[in-house]
Amino acid sequence: MTDPRQNVAGVRFRNAGPIEYFHAAGMRLEVGESVIVETNRGPELARVVIAPEQVVVNELGEDNLHPILRLATEDDLVHASDLAARAEELLPEARALAEESGLEGRVDRAEFTLDGERLTFLVSGEGANGQREFSRRAGRRWDVRASVRRIGARDRARLAGGYGICGRELCCSNWLATFPSVSIRLAKDQELPLNPEKISGLCGRLLCCLSYEEEGYKEMKKTLPRMGQRCSTPTGEGKVVGINVLQRKVTLNVGGQRIEVGERDLGLVVRWDPSARNAEPPPSITREEAIAQGLIEPEDEPEPELQPVAAMPEAAPIELGRESTDAPGRDRSRRRGRGRRGGGGNRQSSPQQLQQREEAPKGRVFRRSSGGGPSGQPPADSGSSGQSPGGSGGDQPQGGGRRRRRRRRRRGGGNAPGGGD
Repeated sequence: MTDPRQNVAGVRFRNAGPIEYFHAAGMRLEVGESVIVETNRGPELARVVIAPEQVVVNELGEDNLHPILRLATEDDLVHASDLAARAEELLPEARALAEESGLEGRVDRAEFTLDGERLTFLVSGEGANGQREFSRRAGRRWDVRASVRRIGARDRARLAGGYGICGRELCCSNWLATFPSVSIRLAKDQELPLNPEKISGLCGRLLCCLSYEEEGYKEMKKTLPRMGQRCSTPTGEGKVVGINVLQRKVTLNVGGQRIEVGERDLGLVVRWDPSARNAEPPPSITREEAIAQGLIEPEDEPEPELQPVAAMPEAAPIELGRESTDAPGRDRSRRRGRGRRGGGGNRQSSPQQLQQREEAPKGRVFRRSSGGGPSGQPPADSGSSGQSPGGSGGDQPQGGGRRRRRRRRRRGGGNAPGGGD
């Protein structure tokens, strides 16, 4: 005897939508194959989504199921595509005919059966005025048997398609089989902002995805106190004024102060009686006391691992008094021309000059003398005496004598002692 489960297959007429079951008549079908099924409207093209061997329990029986006629051929697929294009072309004229007939609502879509003898118009909106007149006129206009089927806002969004606020394709037009029951309570339980623009979809109704996480929120809330719950704390009794389910944090009002408690302390440091919201809470205990009483297990704290530190790269030696030959954009001719009148060449200091500057007294004051020294001789100048830097006159900076000569030339017209270059 043939197993009744092997004679039932589930099919869909669109990418998303309810799954309808048909009698497979003993055919071996695979998921994804196109078949021709017999419906109340006539033969139609469908796609297998549940193979006969995938049916676990058959509660529908076999007497009330329409049969699957045969597998669809390539000609059937081309013919179905031509009928869909023809139905799309007649939509503008059908909408104009609906206005003339006084049909309430908007004609959103038209569908032909596979034999082309029946035309169904999907109309969104409430009210049935003008529906019979429109069907009669449409039947005469296209020489078919026309009918009107009312759809809701969610069905209209499924037909139109689009993308939701998450950036993905609408669930109802991609994979959703049936529309779940969604209420504003789900948004309140998930602590979402009660802003219609935030929690509504393209259809104008509440988001279907609000129901996806409802069971998870219920399970997480079982281990958290309720709003207004009396709780015991080490500093006294408090009251729950805020709950963050995802972060598992509770905000308490203790003596007029708001205290935020994390998951680690819930049930131990902060305790409550889950039987009633206003019940007397048990006394607060520490983690050590809870471990001693066997309420929780001690946590093994892992020892910190020492991470090896990479050695610092050895710095390259720096040579003082020498410029890099790779420095771009340097005008060496201008640099060599500076300070030539004062007897100096390159202005770059040598190591001996740097040492002399460090050894020079910090508080020394240089005074300008009007004449020579005690013997009437002009003061010796390191630039005119021909001595190299670092000789006997190296107790003062190299650039000091040059600046003094320039000041004397500006003030005395260049006749100051030691000013001739």
